[in-house]
Formats: sequence, structure tokens, C-alpha cells
Amino acid sequence: MKKFLSVALKFQWKTIVIIFALLIIQTFFQMEIIDLFGKALTGVKEQKIDLLFKSGLYMLVYTAFVMIAIYATSFLSTRVASKAAYTVREKIFHILMNLPDEEIAKFKISGLTTRSTRGMSSEQGFIVIILTQLMLIPVTLTAIIYEIALIDGTYALFFLSFVGVLSIIVIFRMKQIVKIFFRAKKTYGKLNMMFLSKITDIACRIPFKKQEYEAEFEKACENSYDKNVKYILSQYYLGPVLLWGLYTIVLITFAMINSGYSIGFETDNIIDSFIILIYVAYFVSTLTFVPALIDRWPRAYATSVRLEEVLNIEDKIIKSDNATDNPKEIEIVEEDIDCEDKGIWAERKDLIQKFRTILKDDKAKTIISMILLTASTLCMVYAPKVAGKTVDLLGSNVNSSNDVAIYTNLALLLVLYSVGYLFKLPPKRIMGVIGEKVAYNLRMKLFDKIDLIGSGFIQENSKGQILSRLNNDVMNIREFVSSRISEIFAQIISIVLVVVFILMTDVRLGLIYLVILPVYAICFYICDVKSRAYYDGHQKQLGRLMSYFERGLSNRHSFHEKGFKKINLTVIDNYIKSRNVTNFMEPITTFLTNVSNITVYIAGVYLLSVNEIQLGTLLAIIMYGQLMTKPIKKLSTSMASIETAFSSIKRLFAIIDYQKDE
Repeated sequence: MKKFLSVALKFQWKTIVIIFALLIIQTFFQMEIIDLFGKALTGVKEQKIDLLFKSGLYMLVYTAFVMIAIYATSFLSTRVASKAAYTVREKIFHILMNLPDEEIAKFKISGLTTRSTRGMSSEQGFIVIILTQLMLIPVTLTAIIYEIALIDGTYALFFLSFVGVLSIIVIFRMKQIVKIFFRAKKTYGKLNMMFLSKITDIACRIPFKKQEYEAEFEKACENSYDKNVKYILSQYYLGPVLLWGLYTIVLITFAMINSGYSIGFETDNIIDSFIILIYVAYFVSTLTFVPALIDRWPRAYATSVRLEEVLNIEDKIIKSDNATDNPKEIEIVEEDIDCEDKGIWAERKDLIQKFRTILKDDKAKTIISMILLTASTLCMVYAPKVAGKTVDLLGSNVNSSNDVAIYTNLALLLVLYSVGYLFKLPPKRIMGVIGEKVAYNLRMKLFDKIDLIGSGFIQENSKGQILSRLNNDVMNIREFVSSRISEIFAQIISIVLVVVFILMTDVRLGLIYLVILPVYAICFYICDVKSRAYYDGHQKQLGRLMSYFERGLSNRHSFHEKGFKKINLTVIDNYIKSRNVTNFMEPITTFLTNVSNITVYIAGVYLLSVNEIQLGTLLAIIMYGQLMTKPIKKLSTSMASIETAFSSIKRLFAIIDYQKDE
């Protein structure tokens, strides 16, 4: 991956440095908000109510800075990723168009086409994850270790060691998972080659034995299914287990607080201990993207290796005659099979029905997965209530270290978190296998439907337009079914349950969080409406790019690199426009949730000062706020995958439902 990233990001290091600086700014102000909350709590203890409102004002100002930093990071990351994709595609096309014939013969055309189009599209998303989330981890960890060390150096060392051990375990396991994924990745080449062979035969009106073709393709599909299921079984548990380990450290912190309000040897103040707990919880909340990273890392690494196979032979290119061709003579395919244009509500209803159709054979398994996710979410949502009661016991009992009820609550918390993450494992495994089955069925339907489309359409357009359905749209649907459907369901259930429990804990503070939900829903709807056309355009233009790439490799002397640059730029333009809309969701979500959290901080501390609530109640509300923030942020980041899945399923069923004119 080193070679790939050096080529993709070679001239963008200044922008990356700016992004890193923005991440530092974002983290700094988030830490300041938590620090101000600690000062507000101290103000209550010392009867300094004026400090409470002053802290609240500063928190709101810092939130505005955080929102600006988040949007600027998303904006710049999108452009870095899009420019990286543009650069690598252009470089690869240049290399392939100017290689000697004997070098080109070493590759399969279908493999070169997919790795440079669909593969590079996946790398775009991975680069965004690196810049916006992965780079945030060391910044956040450093800031939190520093802040905790100011309070308790002993605990800071313990926390750092714990995180270090978890990181080593994950890195070691990921190396093994990558090897397993490479075996699954190899099966795609056979599928693409056979799919392209059938398209070529139909286009050239070459007779073929249908039963023999379909039997061989079905065998290749089954092989791909088996290899990918083995990959799923090798990694599905890693993300939930990692997050369970991170939540364990929160419980360990609770147990240490129980030892006379002293976490280590330097802290004897319950407020300091309370703030340390919030720092730890905040760090855990920044790592909720790790399961998605674990899933995408092997795919991104495997694709980068395949791209580097081409980049490494750049020194073998020769001067090509097509460098003097007139780019105006280059034919760029415009036509495609499209669905009927509908209004957004009718279209969304139709797409949801199509998802139900492709999942109907596994309806019972899907329902079981959703039930288990509901039980898992219920355990996770009930945990803050137990945590609040534990803090109340700590605050009211001088001899808390001898109180059996406290240790009983801590044991209950461990059980709730363990069961919560344990119940997440079967749905991840079940939906992963269902996703592979869906991909298998869609591949077979597409392969069968090519006969109906006929040679006329393929000749007038191109083989790549049809091929893009197999190795781009089917893969998007598979990934969406495997992970996104269950994640989105869990996020919605979590929000609903949090609202119920937060109102049961304290209606006044709960209403503060309740207010943001309709505002968020309106923002989500607006982004959906505004971005729909751009996501559709991106998927369509990616198919056109694949067509151009495939046709260029088939007849290299008839294609000019300037023509490729034109269509490559169109793909990138649609990518940027689609992400520009959805990029607004994360800063808006952060702003809304931070404003809600700050309002709860101020109102909660005030109610604490007049003895209307206990510290445990405030802690429970804050933890519920964190629980609500995480799924809302996840839904925001899931918006791109939702829109991509909707666009892909429209393109797939445009062929599957295709009816030839009489």
C-alpha cells in the first residue's frame, strides 16, 4: 500500500498537513468542553453559580469551532480522495495504453478494468476514513492521556498500556485476515472474465452453449460464495470484541473510583474521577468506526496491491502512436439502460420493496438478526441507568469500598455490556452470509438476463456498461446487506430506546435531547433530496468509465488519453458534488448534539446545585447523551453508503427488470 499512497497523495501533503491541524483544533476544543464541565461541577461544590453560566457560554463558542473544523476536514478530505482517484486512474490508463503488447498479455482485461474503476472507487472511501477518522485516533489519544495525566499520572499509564495491548492484538489479527481475504478476492477475476466472455460472444453474435456457460458460471459463483463466507467467519467478531474490551476499561475505572474515590494514588476527589470517566468514555466513542475499518482494510489493502502491480511496471512503457490522435474523434458512450424517473417518495418506496425482494428467501434469518440486535441494544441502553445508581451509592456511602450493592452493580454492568456485545456477533455473521447469498443470486440473474438485452444494445453501447453492474453495483449491494442494514436498524433502535430511558431518568433533561431529533430528521431528508441525483450520476459515470477503460484495452490504438481524462474528470466531479451535500450532516450532527450536551451540562449542574437531582442521575443522562450521539453520527456517516446502495439497486434492476420492445 506504500507505493499506492505515495502515488495517490504525492502532491497533496500540504492539504493533509492542514487536515491534521484541523483534527488537532477539533480535539483541542472537545477537550476544553469536557474541562469546562469539570470546572462547572467544581463551581457547584464551591457554590460559585456564576462560573456555571460562564462555562456554558465558552462551551457553546467552542462547539462552533468544532463544527467548523469538522466540516473543513470533511471538505478537504473529499477533495484529497477525489484527486487521488483521478491521479491514479490517469496514471494507470497512461501506463496500460503505452505498454508493449507482451506486457498487456500478462493481465486479464476484466481484472485491469475492475481494479482501476471499482477498485479505485473503494480506495477513495478508504482514504477519506484515513484522513477523517484514523488520523484522529492518535490525536485524541494523546490529548486524553495528557488531560488524564494532569489529574492522575498512574491511571494515565494504565490506560495507555491497556489501549496499547488491544492495538497489538488487533494489528496481529488483521495481518491474518488480509491473507484470508486475498483468497476470496481471487474468485472475482473468474466471475468477471466469464461475464465479459458472454457479453463479447453476444455482441459478436457468436453461438454459445447456454447450459454449459451457466453451469460454469454458477460453479464460479459458488466458489466465490464459499471463499467469502470463510473470510466473514474469520473477522466478523473482531470489531464487537474490540469495543467490548474498550468498554471494559470504563468498568475498571468505575471499580477504581469505588476505592475511596481514588483512581490511582494522586486523585482523591470524586469530581476528578468523574471527569476522567468522561474522558475515557469520549475516547471509546471516537472508536465506534473501528468495526467498519476492520471490514474495509483488507479490501483496500488487496486493491492497492493489485494497483501497484501496474504502477510498478511504469518503466516498461513505450512511445505510443495514439499520442497524436485527435481527441475529438474519441467516442464516449452516453446511453445506458435506466429506470423510470419517479418522485423521491415513490422511488424510495420502490427501492425498499426491491430490498425486501432480494431478502425474502432469508426473511426468517433477517428477523432473528433484528431481534438479537434489539436485545443487544436494550442491554447497552439499560447500562447507564445502573451506572448512575452506582455513582449515587458512591456519593452517599463513605465506606463505599465495603458496600456489596456497589460491587453487585459493577458486576451487572459487566454482564450488560458483555451480553450486549455477545448478541451483536450472531447478526453480524448471519447478515454477512446473507449478503454473500444476495450477491450470488444477483450475479446469476444478471448472467441470465444478458441474453434478453441482446447484441444490438451491447454493440451500440459497450461491454463495460453491463460489466459494471457485476463488479460495482452487485458489490455495493452485498456490502450494504452484509453490514449496513443491521447497523442502521441498530442505530434507529438505539435512538428510540435512549429516548425512552432518558425520559424515565429525568423528563426535564430528557426533553433537551428530544428536541434535536426532528431537526436532525429534517436535515437528513434535505440532504437525501439534494444528493440523490449526484449519487445516481456518480454510479452511472463510473459505469461509463469502466466502459471506456474496457474498450481502450481492447483496441488501444483507437483511444486517446485526453478522452479518458474527460470522462475521469466527470466521475470525480459527481463524486465531489455528492459528498459535498452529505458532508454537511456530520458537522450539523456534531453541532446539534454538542449544543444538547452543553445544555444538559449546564441545566444538570444547576439542578445539582439546588439538590433537585443527584450526581448519578446527571451521569446517567450524560451517558445517554453519548449513546444517542453515537448512532446519530453513525447514521450521518452511513448516508453515503445508503445513497450508493439505492443508486446501485436501481442500476441492477434496470437490467433484471428489462423488457425487450416487441
